[in-house]
Amino acid sequence: MVSVPLDCVIIGAGWAGLSVSAELKARGIDHVLFERARIGETWRTQRWASFLLNTPRYQTVMPGDVDTSDDPDGAMQISEFIEMLERYVRRKELPVQCGRTVHSVEPHETGFRLEVDSEVLVARSVVVATGDQNVAVIPPFASEVSAGVAQFDTTNYRDPQSLPEGAVLVVGCAQSGGQIAEDLALGGRTVYLSTSRVARLVKQYRGRHVLAWMVDTGILDIPRTELLQAGPIATRGLVGADHTISLQSLSALGVVLLGRLQGIEGEIARFDDGVRENIRHGDRTASDLKARIDAWLAANGVKAPPAQPDPAETVEPVLPSVPIRELDLSQGFGAIVWCTGVRGDYHFLRVPGALDDRGAPVETGGLTRVPGLCIAGVPYSISRRSGTILAAEMDAVRMADHIEEFLRGD
Repeated sequence: MVSVPLDCVIIGAGWAGLSVSAELKARGIDHVLFERARIGETWRTQRWASFLLNTPRYQTVMPGDVDTSDDPDGAMQISEFIEMLERYVRRKELPVQCGRTVHSVEPHETGFRLEVDSEVLVARSVVVATGDQNVAVIPPFASEVSAGVAQFDTTNYRDPQSLPEGAVLVVGCAQSGGQIAEDLALGGRTVYLSTSRVARLVKQYRGRHVLAWMVDTGILDIPRTELLQAGPIATRGLVGADHTISLQSLSALGVVLLGRLQGIEGEIARFDDGVRENIRHGDRTASDLKARIDAWLAANGVKAPPAQPDPAETVEPVLPSVPIRELDLSQGFGAIVWCTGVRGDYHFLRVPGALDDRGAPVETGGLTRVPGLCIAGVPYSISRRSGTILAAEMDAVRMADHIEEFLRGD
């Protein structure tokens, strides 16, 4: 039996879904939020033990909130972040129902038909906020890896002790790959890191967290359309949550730097010889960002402390005398950790026009081509800020505006 239509259903109780829920409630719009397990479930179960949020504490806040900690530039632990989300739900008295799995969303004459557990519901509008970073993207040749080498990825890696004995090959050197490689090295593991041309950021520059400068200078608000003029949007760069990480700083910890992984056949992994250029590319992008900040400071007459040397940038890289082009994974390797990207899981969303042929959302700022349907939290949806908690409030307002107008029939 189909229920009486709900005005709005939100799917997912992470920062994006909760932000929209709070905005709808403030406007008096009746809705319910379904979460498959617990509040912040992806953050609880698909991040490693030492994971820290990359945004500083003062930026890691829900809409309308301010940071009251003693360490505003510090990095928040996962447990603190989840507690923040839970407090937000309690304080705002949001209509969250945990342990409710949405199996499908389909078009309906009234709006949308949803299968929630064993129940069929109808909603006039839907906000999908299940996240865009919960399914690992693994290269096809992973299937060629010998069964003797265990395979992990950014969603199921936990800590150095949970991996089988032996050396570890980490593939990918953006923020997850760099942070996991460092975590493994600090945990006493022998680590090989397959690198590529990835930008990187310093953590602190001229007296402030670099993300603070990126907000003030407008770098985070460069439109997606402008970014695309330079070609496909690159993955988010190598960054440490509470300190700068560079390829050279990882090598100083004992991480063996390799070129880009070209393929694996059985026990043999092959790499190109681009390590030195990958290091230079990271250095160039970090320098370019600092130069943009310096130019903005000068143009706006803003005073800031002089730049200080960063140990992660001044350390010399430790590289093999001859680039390693092949590794025999049967010789002492216990695991591979794939840090080659993540995507959202929208398999339940069966609404024509909502997803492209790759299963990715077709939206701008959370608004889709389907009236009454929003998809929240998509990276680079409008700008660099999109897909981060820094966009939570403005995105929630935009989607709530759309839903309010849609429900009124405007």
